[in-house]
Amino acid sequence: MKNITTITAAAKRPTLLDIARECGLSRATVARALSGKGYVNPQRRQLIHDTAERLGYRTSAIARALRTQKSATIGVLIADITNPIFPEIVKGIDEAVSVDNYTLFLCNTDEDVAKQRALIRSLLDRQVDGLILISQTVADEALALLQAGPPCVFVNRRPDPLFGDYIGPDNAMGVAQLLEHLYALGHRRMAYVAGPAASSTAQERRACFIREMARLGCPVPEGFIIAGSYQGESGRLAAAALLACAPPPTAILAPNDFVALEIIAFLNERGLRVPDDISVTGFDDAFKLGVGGLYALRAQGLTTIDQPKRQLGRLAGEALLKRMAQPGAPFATTLLPTLLAVRDSTAPAKS
Repeated sequence: MKNITTITAAAKRPTLLDIARECGLSRATVARALSGKGYVNPQRRQLIHDTAERLGYRTSAIARALRTQKSATIGVLIADITNPIFPEIVKGIDEAVSVDNYTLFLCNTDEDVAKQRALIRSLLDRQVDGLILISQTVADEALALLQAGPPCVFVNRRPDPLFGDYIGPDNAMGVAQLLEHLYALGHRRMAYVAGPAASSTAQERRACFIREMARLGCPVPEGFIIAGSYQGESGRLAAAALLACAPPPTAILAPNDFVALEIIAFLNERGLRVPDDISVTGFDDAFKLGVGGLYALRAQGLTTIDQPKRQLGRLAGEALLKRMAQPGAPFATTLLPTLLAVRDSTAPAKS
């Protein structure tokens, strides 16, 4: 005779009423004991907690949020989950907020306006207590949602007008460090590949490049500032345009390390050597931690600007905790110093 397997429905999630029945107490007494609000006899309180543990009872986060108007969760939006700088920033955020038992909801927007708006709506529906937006250019459609929502902290990019605390690297310092380094190597014809026009960070760095070149007494020739993006492919397009200039630049500053690596790859394909023929710099030091893969191998010798990623995240988390505790305090802007990392992609300019 064959064995017959009986499939039963999974046991339902235990409720306060189940615990009350098991203990022979009222549901109200159980609720007071588990919430910690109101007096309950110590022996009964211990019985209730032991029974809840035995039955596998877990409080409903949604019900708790509805009751207390707090969810103990924080929404974090990042621009591109494949970019190695973001895990370090998120790690810093988690170090700061986990001390207060907050859980992070991490969302990847892919620099997509519709996706950004949908994710913000989803986080607000989950009643997050605060939001941290990392490298987000806030679309008009999302502005009203954010301004009417919980406290916000912005990292690396800021909306205009700013309606939250801002934490970011000192972009002026970073660009100045790169240009002073190249200037000391004898470079005078230096070109800049700008990030996306809508990015506040890209706007700041472009303005800093123009200002610092003027301070160094280096005119910027026509066509030496190229509109680009933070995607690697824009590096190839920019390098092609700059090589068409007569004469071409002796050094190219990229908006991030990904773009810098594609510029180097394009120059190599054209038979030019970096840094012997043209020097190239990046920004972010995205591969400092030795992220695996081809990019990491190619990036070991890239001269770039190291922004303190873990510290940016930690300060952002701390700023949000402070903002949630003191919502009426004036908005604060914190800029962190950058560090020039000189490696093998820069050399003295050719005569």
